[in-house]
Amino acid sequence: MNARPDPIVLITAGVTGIVTSVTMIGPLLVDISRDLGISLGQAGLLAAAAGVPQALFSPFSGLLSDRLGRKPMIVIAFASVAVLSFAAALAPGFAALAATRFAAGLLGSLAPTSLMASVGDLFPSERRARAMGWFNMGFSFAAIGGVPLMSAISGALGWRWAFVTIGVVMLLLAGSIGRWFPRIPPMASGTSVIATYRAVWDVPRLLNLLGANLAERSLFGMIAIYLPAFVMLSFHLSAVAVAPVLILVALGAIGGNMLGGRLGDRFPQPVIFVVAQIISAGLGLALFGAGFPFAPVVALAVLLTLCNAASRPAFLAYGSDLAPRQRGAMFGLIALTNQSGLVIGSTVGAAAIGGGGYRGMALAALAQGVLAAALALPLLGRARMARE
Repeated sequence: MNARPDPIVLITAGVTGIVTSVTMIGPLLVDISRDLGISLGQAGLLAAAAGVPQALFSPFSGLLSDRLGRKPMIVIAFASVAVLSFAAALAPGFAALAATRFAAGLLGSLAPTSLMASVGDLFPSERRARAMGWFNMGFSFAAIGGVPLMSAISGALGWRWAFVTIGVVMLLLAGSIGRWFPRIPPMASGTSVIATYRAVWDVPRLLNLLGANLAERSLFGMIAIYLPAFVMLSFHLSAVAVAPVLILVALGAIGGNMLGGRLGDRFPQPVIFVVAQIISAGLGLALFGAGFPFAPVVALAVLLTLCNAASRPAFLAYGSDLAPRQRGAMFGLIALTNQSGLVIGSTVGAAAIGGGGYRGMALAALAQGVLAAALALPLLGRARMARE
């Protein structure tokens, strides 16, 4: 009898694949712009072509997941992204390529929310934070493994073969999910959309939860986007020379998810989030504002990423318990604030650098971390009441 893979292995692999399919466009832009005869700026719009529909459709994907089941949504998403990746490899021009990326972002949005909600469905509360840590590690695995692999394939064979490769990977993932992923019965079949959102919006302190997540993701987005440039400009490094630093930072995120998962299964989850965000705020202030030499800057960057990542498993595990029968809809709203936070973080970072250089970004990091912690403080009382 064939052994069935642990669901968390499939979930982590699925997150790694779907995140790679969206973020791999970065290292391909130069080759795409040359091959299609377009500017680099125009080629850069391909990132938004996939990212924007994925963000906007996430709440609706959660609703569908609650009604139709997690497994069908994940399989449809992965198979659609696979087919559309093959279509992208054959795109004759920019318009066709942008259209396939838009469709891939739209249909691919069915997967992340369903995968996140599946963690809440499949794992008991005493293991859920660690499982959420593995879910989050899919993002780091995409950053240090998936995207560099697609970049290497593009450099060796051309950008079209990178799309072919990710198409094959997503097709294999779709087949694996279809064969081995547990069937989770629909949680809200027969329930109207209005009733679903009424139940979600009746969750106490929901706006605090979403606001804290928005502020934390904004801090993360600002760091992820501007940290490489900060290190390169501060120490006169090339893109190749800064790569080891970014690998260390990604490993810090992996370590933070593992640590946060273990802490989240042992201690009150909102407490972990609040403490981690306060520490992250102080580390961000020191990283960008203190003018340290290279080695301390790298150490601070790794610690900041580790600490910020440590807050995520507990936070998501806490959110999974708030509306169990509407878990997909709840995580759809969280996914919306995830994507919105990344957009806000990039904007805040640009404004901070424009107004005060990297010292301005130090203050922005401090403000976002403190704001995330302050918004989450009321959740401590709710968690205490739930335990009692």
